[in-house]
Amino acid sequence: MASSTFWGRRSISIRIASIWSIWVVFSVFMSYAHATESNASKNKQGFDNAENSILQNIKKSGILKVCSESGYLPLEMKTASGKWIGFDPEMMEAFAKSQGLKLSMLDTKWDGIIPSLLTGKCDMIASSMARTKEREKAVTFTDSYYENKFLIAIKETQENRKNYNVLQDFNNPDAKIAVKTGSAPDLFLQDTKLFHKAQIMRFDADADVVNAVLGGRATAFIYDTPYVKLAAFNNPGKLFVLPDGFNGDHFSVAVRKKDQELASVFNSFLADWKKAGGYDKAIKYYFEGRDWLALLDK
Repeated sequence: MASSTFWGRRSISIRIASIWSIWVVFSVFMSYAHATESNASKNKQGFDNAENSILQNIKKSGILKVCSESGYLPLEMKTASGKWIGFDPEMMEAFAKSQGLKLSMLDTKWDGIIPSLLTGKCDMIASSMARTKEREKAVTFTDSYYENKFLIAIKETQENRKNYNVLQDFNNPDAKIAVKTGSAPDLFLQDTKLFHKAQIMRFDADADVVNAVLGGRATAFIYDTPYVKLAAFNNPGKLFVLPDGFNGDHFSVAVRKKDQELASVFNSFLADWKKAGGYDKAIKYYFEGRDWLALLDK
């Protein structure tokens, strides 16, 4: 939300000695009023001085710096040679190009990604970040670019298929549910206590939640739809995904609260990107196809 500017009033005692001095004061006042009106007009359009500075600084440098945590397939990942691929990098590359900028993706650990934005290490966050009330206290989110639901997956065994068929089956003391620390599923479970009887296991890396289930340390893992489906695809016959998703949320790009114009410019780009077909093309390639998997080893 844009920070408001409040003009306070203060009493000024002026002793007027002549008609000329009155005219001078009046002229200064009118000049000030005109400038204030002009600035107010700019503010109404979302282009005040504070907001202009971020775009001006970015365009002066020629580089758009975006924080993201690699390893979250198929949205943000790096190839063996270190090249960024995925839906988010492709989207941000298109955005940077639309502004005449070069894109610099900064691989950032999840627990430090918002602090990195707030301290100026990057200009934006594009890392499959779900909008939450807690995060909205620190950052401003753009329009959503992806609607997501959580899915839950278990190890494919006869016993598991017998014992775990619906969400309620996991709310028992014997169930061990793996989530990534600080992820949207983790925050959701803390807020709702949906599986308050189960043992919640927290891991620092995306792959660790899958490996915990495959290795028998956890009963199930909960994550976003694309990641769970991809994990099942990469481990044929080893994972079973419950068909019903739950708790829909939205992925958005994040900016600092003072950088409202940057969010507005991105929103305009996103709408144009969708109209031009770039959005649907990227969705089809990364979410429906698997050709990009071959790029990971390059």
